[in-house]
Amino acid sequence: MTDRIRQGPCVGLRVLDLSTMVSGPMGGQIFGDLGADVIKVESISGDTMRAVVPQYKGLGAYFSHYNRNKRSIAVDLKSAEGQQIVRALALQSDLLIENFRPGVADRLQLGYESLRDENPGIVYISIKGFGESGPDSDQPAYDPVIQALAGFCSVQGADTDTPAPVRNVVVDKIAAISGAMSALAALYARDRNEGRGQKIVVKMLDAWSSFISQEELKNHTFINPEVLPVQSGSIYRVFKTKDGHVMGLVLQDNQFRGLCAALGRSDLLEDGRFAKPRDRLMNITDFNEELAASIAEMTTEELLAGVRKYEVPMAKIHSLEEFLDHPQAKHNDTFPIFDDPEFGKIRGLNFYASFEGTPLELRSRAPLLGEQTEEILGEIGMEDAAVRRLMDAQVVR
Repeated sequence: MTDRIRQGPCVGLRVLDLSTMVSGPMGGQIFGDLGADVIKVESISGDTMRAVVPQYKGLGAYFSHYNRNKRSIAVDLKSAEGQQIVRALALQSDLLIENFRPGVADRLQLGYESLRDENPGIVYISIKGFGESGPDSDQPAYDPVIQALAGFCSVQGADTDTPAPVRNVVVDKIAAISGAMSALAALYARDRNEGRGQKIVVKMLDAWSSFISQEELKNHTFINPEVLPVQSGSIYRVFKTKDGHVMGLVLQDNQFRGLCAALGRSDLLEDGRFAKPRDRLMNITDFNEELAASIAEMTTEELLAGVRKYEVPMAKIHSLEEFLDHPQAKHNDTFPIFDDPEFGKIRGLNFYASFEGTPLELRSRAPLLGEQTEEILGEIGMEDAAVRRLMDAQVVR
């Protein structure tokens, strides 16, 4: 990977990323995007995610999206020397991210209490499936497990009476974003608290529940038995046009009037079931059925031309390939393409915010396994001869 000048609001922070899969690495990637120096510590065999296909010249496409803007060092953490190397890196870091099973970090001499004694300013993010205590704390937890447990699959599959997951590692991603947000809060507190860091435990179960439960929790919020739950249909309705599918949501009265005009359905304006936003939500199933019949008589282009005229929020349902070519995605540079001297053209993902004063630089691929091992060992004062000895012994690579 070619040298580059880091830029962004987190320049000057050093992050040690000991995590694997998605929940931790994406958090590290966020800090890397923001300009921090993120060192990804991997086993000699590498993060399991490296094996996911497709691959090109030894770099996995899926892995690359969670590990860009990082440097990689491969270390045998089962060896005493390997543990000493990673500990030395931790003692020079502002932030450490790990998602080991409970107890593993302590066995590796990398637990928070041990590191805090020598690096009191370290902020330590520990991502766990269920937390560090409780009846399920020692159980493994991947994304599908949390989705099954947290009560949302039944909502996803409500139309078919068969529970359905979100077909994406959304739980891991929410945990990653929650961890990054919590770390930034702790770093801010450190600056105001005489440089003292702290440990933060991010529970995937709670992160997902706090993100996904609000809509369904509305019928369980008020515990008073006199308050009866109010049920309604879903606002997430896919409408079929003559040649495709669209989806949208009409809440405000001006949007409702505009949609009626675009569809030629002025009769709906006089229907008491849909008179006000609350009425439309309470009768959303009936409302959607009325819309469906009219939308089905139009092409997607005809419909969208009409609703755009009246500023009604609605969009065509795109395939990913179509979205890659969408004018707004191109304008936002949502999927930036850059040239890498070794891998050629690479398509990445943009950060979801732009910074006027500290712009980001995201045109950097993920590292190959151990690509910066020698460089990083040199930064902690290790001589070349010692590095070669460790590499020959497969303690590092």
